[in-house]
Amino acid sequence: MTRSTRVAVGASLALSFIVACHELPSGVPLANAGGVIDDTGTERDRRPLARADTAAPQKESKPSQPSPARGAPPVALETPLDAGVPDGGVATGDAGSNTPSWAGDYFGSDRLVRHFDGESDDVELDDKAHTRVEQSGTSNLVIAIVNSASNDVICSLHASAQGTSASLDPGQSCFGDEGSTATVTDGHVSLSADRLVLDFNGKVVENDEDGDDGETLEFRLEYHFDGRRR
Repeated sequence: MTRSTRVAVGASLALSFIVACHELPSGVPLANAGGVIDDTGTERDRRPLARADTAAPQKESKPSQPSPARGAPPVALETPLDAGVPDGGVATGDAGSNTPSWAGDYFGSDRLVRHFDGESDDVELDDKAHTRVEQSGTSNLVIAIVNSASNDVICSLHASAQGTSASLDPGQSCFGDEGSTATVTDGHVSLSADRLVLDFNGKVVENDEDGDDGETLEFRLEYHFDGRRR
């Protein structure tokens, strides 16, 4: 066989082999139209499918803060301009300094006693007694003893107060009349809530105008008042 003939035969065999390989059927059918071997799929395809409803991992949520209890909004309390004086307490003129207020009209009873040497006492009682107190500053008091029948002032006495106690200034005159001199020797006043108590001692000197020898008559005074402010 010549060289050219061998080349032609080899080329023809190679072409036939390529055609035969091209026409071999595929090991995996392209489609299952029925009656053909079922496609069981690969090993990966036979694994259980993931659940469609498997929830994706969710982000961790922080616990919600409890909402504050709701209620009526707080009401601001207003301080009254004048709260008054509590029952049983002491009225104060200045809340900052706690100074008691003495001023006012007091009504109650009083007793006036005249002590005569060698004679029985002369006692006067009044169950409608009236005393008026005026206050200037924190310690200056004027105590007026009022005639319950006529509302005239019998005498006015000055006193110096320290808290709820006061002392009458000595040397003042009270219960004197024409032809006599009445001098207050000592006295004390106290205030408890609306109750006022006044006590003082005095000396009265009367001139005996009818006597020829010009003798004088002396006796002691004792006064007590107990009343409440109205």
